[in-house]
Amino acid sequence: MDFQTRPFSRRTFLTASAATLAAGLAPTHAWANTEAAYPSRPVTLVVPFGAGGGTDIVARLLATELSKQWKAGVVVENKAGAGGQIGATAVARAVPDGHTLLMGITTLIQERSLYKSLPYDAFKDFSPLAQLATSVNFLVVPASSPIKSFKEFVAFAQSRQGKLNYGSNGNAGSSHLHSALLNTSLKLDMVHVPYSGSGPLLTAMLGQQVDCAFIDIAPLRPHVLAGKLRVLAVTGPKRSAFFPDTPTFEELGLPGFEPVGWFSIFAPSGVPEPLRATISSTVIQAMRAPEIVKRVEELGLTPSQLTRQAFAESMQVDVEKWKKMIQAGNVSVN
Repeated sequence: MDFQTRPFSRRTFLTASAATLAAGLAPTHAWANTEAAYPSRPVTLVVPFGAGGGTDIVARLLATELSKQWKAGVVVENKAGAGGQIGATAVARAVPDGHTLLMGITTLIQERSLYKSLPYDAFKDFSPLAQLATSVNFLVVPASSPIKSFKEFVAFAQSRQGKLNYGSNGNAGSSHLHSALLNTSLKLDMVHVPYSGSGPLLTAMLGQQVDCAFIDIAPLRPHVLAGKLRVLAVTGPKRSAFFPDTPTFEELGLPGFEPVGWFSIFAPSGVPEPLRATISSTVIQAMRAPEIVKRVEELGLTPSQLTRQAFAESMQVDVEKWKKMIQAGNVSVN
């Protein structure tokens, strides 16, 4: 009798069904055990920049709270270099078991329009878990400058074509991108002077070595409150709660400055979906702790706690906005 017409006994059917059911349940059961054990060892939160900066501070705040909730160590590891690419690459290549995470910032999607090739793909090699906070940049001038408003800034710069300069906290960072867009939009012909971080940039601003710059609120705020720097305009879709009298660029008639910077948590792609959901919910819960919210706000950031689905969707929109800004500002990386 041929195989296809052989009688299929009840015993054979029950044996086959049991085997099939066991095969289907095995991964689920194994995953349930894995989930219950997570984290089974210390979690490493990679910060792709040096210690002491805004990204590092937010990461350490989160790590402290996660350690309490998971009752396991969360270690912040600074892997600086290549504009954040060294640390990001390490996470992209890590074992996708949820024990290695990335503290990513907007650079992760900006660089797609700046470099011809990258060691990873922001959308294919990482899984967004949660957006933690957002930030904006302010156009500032030294308090000793005769410029009192954005209108006066434009008139002053246009009357001195090629004679003014603008500082940034690094080549191709948000500070540079905003300045370049302003420079080209108004045809100001200002000269770019990049510095190695916000600290050196602020020192240059306070020493009147640069005429203007875009700086984020965290390092900027104390100097504005001390009357040493003057804010003229703010990026983003709305005014800042810290300096509510400062107009947005959109209000001033200049489009393209709406995208905001963000601090977010990513896992390497390949982390099982249930574990991604678990980590995401725990991270968001941690960022809602009152002491964390207070500290984030003191840094001048806006807590967001955007879920992974919503954040993934916003990344797709943001990457195109930054691309347009980079092209409009004619920014390139040598």
